Amino acid sequence: MTRSRINWIDFGKGLAIFLVLMGHVLLGLYQSEKFPSWNNVLLVIIAQLYIFHIPVFFALSGYFFKPLSTIKEFFDYAKKKTIVLGIPYIFYSIIHFCLQKIAGTTVRIPTTIFDLINIYKQPLGVSWYIYVLWSILMIYGLLSIVVKKRRMLLLISALAYCSTLFVQSDIYIIQRTLVWGVCFLLGSVLSEIHLDRMDAKKFLLFFIPFDLIYMSAWFLFYEVDSKKDYVSYSNPGLWGIAFVVCILFSFILFPKIEKNCPKVFNYFSKYGKDSLGIYIIHAPICSMLRILMLKMGINSVFIHVIAGILLGWYLSIFATYIMKKIPILNIVLLPQKYIKLK
Repeated sequence: MTRSRINWIDFGKGLAIFLVLMGHVLLGLYQSEKFPSWNNVLLVIIAQLYIFHIPVFFALSGYFFKPLSTIKEFFDYAKKKTIVLGIPYIFYSIIHFCLQKIAGTTVRIPTTIFDLINIYKQPLGVSWYIYVLWSILMIYGLLSIVVKKRRMLLLISALAYCSTLFVQSDIYIIQRTLVWGVCFLLGSVLSEIHLDRMDAKKFLLFFIPFDLIYMSAWFLFYEVDSKKDYVSYSNPGLWGIAFVVCILFSFILFPKIEKNCPKVFNYFSKYGKDSLGIYIIHAPICSMLRILMLKMGINSVFIHVIAGILLGWYLSIFATYIMKKIPILNIVLLPQKYIKLK
């Protein structure tokens, strides 16, 4: 049975992947240590983006999640999800490794062949999202056979998140699944609630002061030590409350964009359908653009930001388009089209 598309979900994925790309461009500039006078500005924008895009991405991915009925259904489901997410995960990891070898000494933290072999326990680069999403789908898919109510699953995921406030695991997949399951399950629960009927303007009266307070607190406690994470994705602690607020705001606002800003809505909706392809392609493209511009002696942060975002965005879209046209590459984006999953 083919799942019908929901326009505002596509819009949300398109906007989120654009913000992910923007965040990685700015983060690359910050971590390059080539623009020290801009560190504070870059760091504040990065922190703002990082409490929004990936949490919303997880929630949008969880929107269509439904509890499973039997072990047999779970095995069919697990097979499908493993193939659909596993192929792009492996593809990205290989591309990441190869491009780092090409870049040579310009890479800050080089990837070894052993890192590539060990992607089953430690993902490379941005592929961590695919890795953790797969884990969440497996764990909560299996759990849903027993726990049928989504709100109960959300409660379990919230308790799992709270456990990370006190105890952290060194095992990557465990720690990240405990952290991100709550965003995924929140998206599933919100699919049953008509947040689109809420008045976005009234929510803004809450969201704007909250965001100002959050960013002020973050600046005081995080920016003091530039070696700390801008926003920790492995152990966000109480700062993770901002993830939930951003998800709620998004699910209230996104359905209203179609009517109020149709051109913006249609633009990002179009690319939301290709969000996975853009996601796995954008990171190496943006990295290579930054390295190339630095080698060319371009030292203007404005040129790096504008060129990095625009060229990174449209080259990622173009690369995804090319992949869709070549069957041997399109299998990365749509494995279900070429591999029998049932």
